[in-house]
Amino acid sequence: MMQLIPFKDLVRRYHSGEGFILFDTETTGLNTFHDDIIEVAGVLWQKGQPPRSFQELMSVNINKITEGAWEIHKIPQESIEQARQPSDVLSDFVTFCGNRPLLAHNIRFDFDMLNSNLIRNGLNPYSNDQVACSLAYAKEQGMPGRLVDLADFYQIKAKKSNLHRALYDVEILMGIMDRMMKEHEPADMQYSLIL
Repeated sequence: MMQLIPFKDLVRRYHSGEGFILFDTETTGLNTFHDDIIEVAGVLWQKGQPPRSFQELMSVNINKITEGAWEIHKIPQESIEQARQPSDVLSDFVTFCGNRPLLAHNIRFDFDMLNSNLIRNGLNPYSNDQVACSLAYAKEQGMPGRLVDLADFYQIKAKKSNLHRALYDVEILMGIMDRMMKEHEPADMQYSLIL
């Protein structure tokens, strides 16, 4: 069962050097139990470390892609047809993640979609159920909810034509999270240490 990391704990864990995987998916539709991931991307986000990234398309049944999904991500059909099999891509993505906590803009959707696709491809669900959600954190702080609006709030230039490609969305998310963490440096927060 998914456990949302409270924002205060995320700040503490990030500033203490813990790594998180910021990730996003592009899918054939919005049903997390039946639709497939077309593209998955992740970035290892860790204070003081250069980001490492993963991005790959997956070969899926083109006929499963809803019209709404095509309009959102605009991934060329030929690119999907030439991609590797989902089981191989998903296995490599889980290896890249290394059981770190996952962070997404709408974690419930992406986490459920990831686990559903892992299971349907004969793989184990992601084993770390501690997750973080920038959408939830933004709403807690009275900020805009949509990724593009949150980018505008933080004055991050996001090309709307590039949105809804997984790696680009993750890079925008990383900029947002970097700004959130700078606003909440540990000196600004009250922590009690147990020695």
